[in-house]
Amino acid sequence: MSKLDQMARLLREKSIRVTSQRMAVLEYLYGNPDHPTVRDIHRQVRKRFPYISRATIYNALKTLTDGGLLQEIMIRQENKHFDWNVSSHHHFKCVKCGRVEDIPYAVLTAAQVARNVAGYRVKEVRVVMEGYCRECQSKSDRSKTGHPRSA
Repeated sequence: MSKLDQMARLLREKSIRVTSQRMAVLEYLYGNPDHPTVRDIHRQVRKRFPYISRATIYNALKTLTDGGLLQEIMIRQENKHFDWNVSSHHHFKCVKCGRVEDIPYAVLTAAQVARNVAGYRVKEVRVVMEGYCRECQSKSDRSKTGHPRSA
């Protein structure tokens, strides 16, 4: 079964009507580790559908998110990012290059938080960590010393 057939099957399983716009959004996002914004998604999907509006992209993203096929991530209030990986995990945002990466859930689980927060029943934890990614750290170290950082 092709990737497109699998995506169409996922939509049907969630009782979501299969449209070319939703398929294009899913195709771009599926397996994409970059956590793109609506603007990024619109830019890419327009390559196949030149007259697609940003409103159509927003509507497709809302439908796919409501159906449990995507996860909406608020990194900053003004920019929503979307993630095809809907399993429990956290995110790391590089303050230099802006890249958003997945961090394993085991780093900080709801059970760990619940043990330390009296009076609350913690069901889920979603954390966005900020700092410098490995690549930006490496670039910074090379520019300071003229060679890669030693271990």
